Amino acid sequence: MDNNRGGRQATAEEHGIELMKRQLLPSMLQDIEAAPKLLAESAGESNCSIFRVPQALAGGNAEASRPLIVSIGPYHHGEPQLQMLQEHKWRYLRTMLEQTQPHGVGLEDLINTVALKVEMIRQCYSESTECFSGPDLVKMMVVDGCFIIQFLRQLAEVIRMDPPLNNLYVLNSVARDLLRLENQVPYFVLEDLFETTNVPEATWSLANLASHFFSCFDVGPDYVLEMLINIKGVHLLDSFRMSLMPQSQQDNPVEKISYCPLIRSASELRRVGIGFKQGQASTFLGIKFDSKRRTVRIPQIKINDNLNCILTNMVAFEQCRGQRDGHISAYVRFMGCLIHTVDDVQLLRNRKVISNYHKSNQDVICFFGDLCKDISIYSWETYLASHFSFLDKSLKYEQAYLCWAQLLNAFHDNPWSALSGLAVVVMLVGIIQTVYAVLQYYHPK
Repeated sequence: MDNNRGGRQATAEEHGIELMKRQLLPSMLQDIEAAPKLLAESAGESNCSIFRVPQALAGGNAEASRPLIVSIGPYHHGEPQLQMLQEHKWRYLRTMLEQTQPHGVGLEDLINTVALKVEMIRQCYSESTECFSGPDLVKMMVVDGCFIIQFLRQLAEVIRMDPPLNNLYVLNSVARDLLRLENQVPYFVLEDLFETTNVPEATWSLANLASHFFSCFDVGPDYVLEMLINIKGVHLLDSFRMSLMPQSQQDNPVEKISYCPLIRSASELRRVGIGFKQGQASTFLGIKFDSKRRTVRIPQIKINDNLNCILTNMVAFEQCRGQRDGHISAYVRFMGCLIHTVDDVQLLRNRKVISNYHKSNQDVICFFGDLCKDISIYSWETYLASHFSFLDKSLKYEQAYLCWAQLLNAFHDNPWSALSGLAVVVMLVGIIQTVYAVLQYYHPK
């Protein structure tokens, strides 16, 4: 009788599973064959370069990749809070046409320029743009692309514009919005529109305009306006990222090592004899290591809202695209490793490596800590590869060097205290030798 009950239960379960399969199979097969609605088919390919930023990236601050005052491209197009400047884009387009029409270049030429590359444009976005028809996408690229070009010309004082875009707050806000990852257009769109509208031929190239724009963010005392001439990224944000690489690293191939070593905090490194000094370089990425003097030279970095925007979006770009040469991510990880405590921040502030006029030491810890969250780097394929290796090798001699380094540090900070400590050590060694001699006398081997 129990066997019959067990058989009926098995049959009922099999019947239930059969019904479930009949319900699921048609819909699941349909979903498998359906085209993606949100994700673009080009997502994950090399030509995909403009991303929606997951909340986990950008230090859990995905909002930093979204525009605050002006939308560029499809991701935030039409959002109510961005409509005020949307109207001013048409004024920028009108001023551009006023310059080009006397030379035979009109609106139809701009439309033709962009319309030829609609599919290429769609492939640059990780999220599907099918909600925009071909004409709508072309219109958006023409209006947004011309706005960016005219804005760059305005910053370089090639043209003058009326309010509100001559207001300092609005200018700064627009400038940051043009460097947000979700607010990009492909660089080739800007190039094509610039070449079409560059009549008569101006002295400022698009690369010069972009480099001048980047220099407004105070990324280094020797940032050179011409350094972008031979550098072209997939969009403005990427071009800025590439231009931050020290010139020596742009000209030479990246050194590779076979592993990713760990880096200790600045205070710990100092205790084993590694010194820190303010370095001189074209950008804040120009870190130098002096193995003979056991010194790390780091260019000064200014912790402010501009830096927050720049680093957050560049890290998000490298992470979303899977850049193996994630130089910004490596820099952020390196600084995050150095900075764990307020003592680390104070040490680097004293060495003029960090400038945080309106930020506390704890704010600096949180700044780099948030940027480092959930990021992955191939640090052995970045410009810091040999530097990571240098610090790793230095730490292998930590135990042998530690006592001597601590004594030197103590002597530097308080010579009399250090001499007293040395006297105590000498006395202890003498006592141990005396005890050992007495034991040898009474208990010879």
